[in-house]
Amino acid sequence: MVKQKIRAGIIGGSMNNKWASQTHIPALLKHPSLDITAIGTSRMESARKSAEDVGATLAFDDAKKLAASEDVDMVVVSVKVPHHYEAVMAAIQEGKHIFCEWPLGANTAEATEMAKAAELAGIHHTVGLQARQDFEVQMMKKLVEDGTIGEIVSCHMQVATPGKGGRTNQDTSYLLNRASGANLLTINGGHSLDALQYIVGEFRELSAITSSRYNEAIIHETGEVISKDTADQILIHGLMENGAPTSVHIQGGVNSKFELEIQGKKGILRLSQNPSLGHIQFGNLTLEKLIHEPSNEQSHAPNGDFETISIAHEPDSTLDFPKEGVTLNVAKAHHVFARDILTDTRLAPDFNHALKLHQLLDRIEESATTGKKIVW
Repeated sequence: MVKQKIRAGIIGGSMNNKWASQTHIPALLKHPSLDITAIGTSRMESARKSAEDVGATLAFDDAKKLAASEDVDMVVVSVKVPHHYEAVMAAIQEGKHIFCEWPLGANTAEATEMAKAAELAGIHHTVGLQARQDFEVQMMKKLVEDGTIGEIVSCHMQVATPGKGGRTNQDTSYLLNRASGANLLTINGGHSLDALQYIVGEFRELSAITSSRYNEAIIHETGEVISKDTADQILIHGLMENGAPTSVHIQGGVNSKFELEIQGKKGILRLSQNPSLGHIQFGNLTLEKLIHEPSNEQSHAPNGDFETISIAHEPDSTLDFPKEGVTLNVAKAHHVFARDILTDTRLAPDFNHALKLHQLLDRIEESATTGKKIVW
């Protein structure tokens, strides 16, 4: 058991990896209980250069060798989804703690195997569903739970992004290939649906429709036209565990938007992102509330306009968190996971949680394919 410092190795830790260099690396460098000791990339040249840049002593071009290093306690898996399985299983085999990006696997079968193996290994494991670490998301959950807007009447969520439609670039073109496991439903949808369920509880039944309005996409750099077999319109209607009717519209190839509105018998909560890229996990969210007039229970006349809820961002004073945005949320996720490892708690969303989310996405696709309502 690691007592003081957790030595981290990052698979996909190249400084050219926009995600790792903007999230995991700054988060780990600023955490007092985390040290980056190893960087792994697909090429030794870039691994050595990136390791030098972050002050790591070890560089690898093989995920298995990084995981086997005696100088690594925790493995961060920050590579493209099709490569998650191999990297995670290598770390599990070596008994290392794991922080894996979402989606956990390219499909539910992979996620099932990883979750089972991680549990048998007795390691700590978490998945990168960092939207639940956002201050506004956490406050919205608190206001729902303490009855600020009363019993929930309904929920409506819109998730929209210009990506994953009719245009792409070379680096992200794999997101239009269903087999990769990384697409509009799993990424934009997965993060948003996880936040929704974190705030109001889980679905108990749903019906869904999916559609591809773009069957081809143009690669920006080359003008090449490629085929696309992923949905860019996803509509979900269902009931939550508390009985609240809920509708979700996830779409790609359109103007950006994220908004979650929860209607209650006493008022309304609204969570929005402006400007938005259609990714709730990127942070920069605004939370608003509107309370109904208490004098007439039958009337839903509002007390004026929506009021923005100002949240004092006061994380642990011993930690040097960034001020806002996606880096903040990832840093908070690492903080929770590091505390789990050091104190042997289980507060971070783990692989079993990720598996349940994979299964929810499967139910959405099953309903869309069969035209049937799915109840569980």
